[in-house]
Amino acid sequence: MNKKNMEILSSVGSVVLLIILFAVAHQMRDSISQEYGFIGALVVFIIAMSVVGLKLNEMQ
Repeated sequence: MNKKNMEILSSVGSVVLLIILFAVAHQMRDSISQEYGFIGALVVFIIAMSVVGLKLNEMQ
């Protein structure tokens, strides 16, 4: 699989992950834990995109 396809698949996968994490955070009933859930979802998304970007940078 070439780098371009990996980049597209990882981007789509990361957005799907973010949507799933937002849905899980939305299911939390307590407003304080829901807010932390949304923040946590964003943090996980940023970390995932950073790791994917670093791995793609290492690919030839």
